[in-house]
Amino acid sequence: MEYLKARTTGGREIVFEREPITSGGEKVVFFTKDRTEVIGFFFGKLDNPHERRSRLFRIVGDYNPTLEGSQSEYWKRHFCWPTDIVDGELGIPPDFIKRHHLSRPLLGVVCPAYRPNFFFRDKTGNVREKNGRWFTGSKARKLLPESERGDFLRYIQCCSIMASGVRRLHFAGLAHSDLSHSNVLIDPKHGDACVIDIDSLVVPGLAPPSVLGTPGYIAPEVVIGHALPSIETDLHALAVLLYETLLLRHPLQGPKIHSRVPEEDELLGMGANALYIEHPEDPSNRLRTPPTVPVSRLGPYLESLFQRAFVDGLHAPRKRPSAAEWEKALTKTLDLIHPTPDGKDWFILARGMPNTCPNTGQAWHRPVPIMDLFREKGTGAYSDDQHAVTIWNNRYLYRWHIYSNLNPLQTSRETQAYFSFHQDRWWLVNQSGNDMIIVDEKEYLRNGHAVEITPELKILLSPEEFGRLAIFNFLDPAG
Repeated sequence: MEYLKARTTGGREIVFEREPITSGGEKVVFFTKDRTEVIGFFFGKLDNPHERRSRLFRIVGDYNPTLEGSQSEYWKRHFCWPTDIVDGELGIPPDFIKRHHLSRPLLGVVCPAYRPNFFFRDKTGNVREKNGRWFTGSKARKLLPESERGDFLRYIQCCSIMASGVRRLHFAGLAHSDLSHSNVLIDPKHGDACVIDIDSLVVPGLAPPSVLGTPGYIAPEVVIGHALPSIETDLHALAVLLYETLLLRHPLQGPKIHSRVPEEDELLGMGANALYIEHPEDPSNRLRTPPTVPVSRLGPYLESLFQRAFVDGLHAPRKRPSAAEWEKALTKTLDLIHPTPDGKDWFILARGMPNTCPNTGQAWHRPVPIMDLFREKGTGAYSDDQHAVTIWNNRYLYRWHIYSNLNPLQTSRETQAYFSFHQDRWWLVNQSGNDMIIVDEKEYLRNGHAVEITPELKILLSPEEFGRLAIFNFLDPAG
């Protein structure tokens, strides 16, 4: 195989293959010789090459969360963040530039190659990237090997990573501008996700949006021409992504007809007349056959945020939930998940919800323990944290359960406690290395010791600052 060479602005020599692996609306992409990176060269039709150069230098440098910091390794895994730039390289043959219609002077961006788990071999034997459409599109999903489809628990984990990535962009004041299932890779087999196409970020005060987005994910105000991509429009796209990933349907694509002209109908249905298919008061766009898994089966935290996203905030961008709110709700929803009786799938189980898995029809017929968490608000006083944990055999508790000031990204995954169903009784086993306190008994629950879970049992999970109080009860097996 023949190779070409290019030197980056950082001084590295990049050796890359002559034949492209893919091309898009703005650039054509090539593997490096060792296939650990890719280099994408921009086409010659860039509207503002100077602006694009400035944008890339800021993205690779100032705004790059993968360069340093305690969470840089995490973000390297969950962003495909540009690492270097090729600008004005003179050693590329003119025939190569002409063949691929590249910009002059040459402009390119270097990115890590996708991790191996974001590829799969479909039923026809072709190697594919795991963009989200493979897992949510009904036709594409049929080409997925069964082993790649994952379970409901893994989809929630994928969504949590997506939300955390978008939250990190927005924290820096950046907007992705083109969030869609084409620009997010998900791996439901392992509960993994990665946000890609970072080089088109909207940089505040420097780089306006270069694209309006992908149809189906573009916010209504952009569709009707009243706004350009921004953090607020990202929040609409994120809500659509999460809804599709968890429920395998689009939140706005229902049976309601807005125009007899297909193109106009699409614009109205995604723009001025957009209407949530599970709108609680307006049934005109609801699916003719009610879905097997309605949004209510996602639990209270997610159902309320989807209501805000697609009812309150659909045409009022400032009312949309933030990416941080989605991340927190997904983390709390993971604590409500429960295995089916056969252990092959998962479903959300909480107060007021059916004890039957909507996908398998399997039901639990014994009481299920649930733990409500409370945070300290003063000496000896606690307030409801609006955070419950549904308990199953061998479920673990981590530091972010024990302390109210932590989240899963900020701490290790060392087990602090676990639950056990033994001889028809439920037990909490302390593994934190420190004492917990059985409140009503005024006794310590020593490290390595267990206490039986009974109704209204109160355990102070840690007497240290930010330590939570847990109160236990049981869910009615009748649902």
